Parts: sequence; C-alpha cells; structure tokens
Amino acid sequence: MAQPDQMSASSLAYLGDVVYELFVRSRYVWPSRRMSDMQNTVVSIVRAEAQSLLLQKFMKSFPLTSTEQAVVARGRNANLTARKKGKSKSSGDASAYQDSTAFEALLGYTYISDKHRFNEMIGWIKVELDELDSK
Repeated sequence: MAQPDQMSASSLAYLGDVVYELFVRSRYVWPSRRMSDMQNTVVSIVRAEAQSLLLQKFMKSFPLTSTEQAVVARGRNANLTARKKGKSKSSGDASAYQDSTAFEALLGYTYISDKHRFNEMIGWIKVELDELDSK
C-alpha cells in the first residue's frame, strides 16, 4: 500500500495530475461534442494558470488540515527544485507552475490517503467549474 507521507511531492503531483485530468475529461465527455472542442475545454481547465487560480480560491474557502497545508508547501517547493535543475517548462508564469504543482500534489496526497476527503475536494472543484461553465 502506498505511503503518501513518504512519497516525494513530485510523485504526489504526478498522481494528482492524472486524477484531476481524468475528473475534468469525464466531466466534459458528455454531452457528445467535437473532439477538438472537448480537448480545448479540457486543456483550458487543466493548464497551470487555471489550476493556480483554482488553488488560490480553494485556499481561501476550503479549510485545509495542517498536513494538507504541508503537502501544498512541499508541492510548491518541488516545483522550485525542478526549475533550478532546468526541468520545468520554460514558458508561462513560474508562480503558476508552483501553484499547479502544489494543487496536484494535494489532490494526489488525498487521493491516496483519504478518499472521502478527496471527494470533498473534487466536489468543491465541481461547484467552481459549474460556475465557470454557466458564464
């Protein structure tokens, strides 16, 4: 069984990226639409800048435990380490990439450690995306 406290922040973010993208793709696969339209919608939501904005709203309105706050901090620092090694994407705002890595690490951590908590977070994200979709 996975031990999320012993996993690197990058590994948690890797897993979080997968579960978040699966959630977003599942959300927009129905009703049926052109593949290019669906892909453009998904990419606009999972890109670093969109995740950064979502994390900022999330941190203001969703109470995190001290452990979850530590995971967010680890995720931000993991991105800094990758940038120093020249492994992160060169374009875009560096802080957005830090936030998106933190966001993904948090989702990866809760996905492994507490499915109920993960579902609470995804529920909050769903409400936020519903609001964006209604605009």
